[in-house]
Amino acid sequence: MKLIMNADDFGLTTEVNRAIIKCMEHGVVKATTLMVNQPGTADAINLIKQGKVCGDVGLHLTLTSGRPILPAHAVPDLVDEDGYFLSNPVLTKKKTINLEQVYNELSAQYQHAIESGVKLSHLDCHHFAATLPQIKPAYIDFANNVGLPSRRADVFEPGQSDLHVPTPDALDITFYDNGATFVHLQTLLLQHQADFPHGILEVMCHPGSFNDTSINAISSYTTQRCKETQILTSVELSNWLAKYDIECIGFSQL
Repeated sequence: MKLIMNADDFGLTTEVNRAIIKCMEHGVVKATTLMVNQPGTADAINLIKQGKVCGDVGLHLTLTSGRPILPAHAVPDLVDEDGYFLSNPVLTKKKTINLEQVYNELSAQYQHAIESGVKLSHLDCHHFAATLPQIKPAYIDFANNVGLPSRRADVFEPGQSDLHVPTPDALDITFYDNGATFVHLQTLLLQHQADFPHGILEVMCHPGSFNDTSINAISSYTTQRCKETQILTSVELSNWLAKYDIECIGFSQL
């Protein structure tokens, strides 16, 4: 089995950025995705340009955190009265959303990354917002037009037959919070390997640092990020993956 361990949230904070790079240097994490509207975005882009990122860099499309790239008046269905993106719970409960606004904002984030000099390898979305049923058609159209490999779009509802770009065979989102343990990672990998020994599995991860003093203001997922980093940089994990013939790859190898 081949494994894409993809680090979300590159650009969230400078400490998250460094934790992700540390994990990539250890060889298990070979892909990350950039947020273009966060406090650590400029730092992340500088690290990319300096050649510090030893793996794929995709785009972590963001619809539930920070401000949009477009003016707030251009995406009224996606923002609150202060011009910030709606929170994930609020967006999830919103039954009707203008798909043109979604498409335009996704395109603006993509153009921002490209114009910043980032060569993108793949696409995914913060909080899986792009795969919500009321948003998914806009994401699929956008991904097809961009033509980059994508995280699977069937997170919340089955079906992604209209998505015509490469995706992994499966996505596992359980290496997170209480599931972010070495034992659970071993268990989920062996389960997927038994199901498709020659397939490609993506597992999302969220590395972080104990030194991060700024993350509490922008994310509810904090200390577990540090535990993820410890697991993903351990020799024990690298040796275990080799023992079970699980090869770590990036999205560019799809």
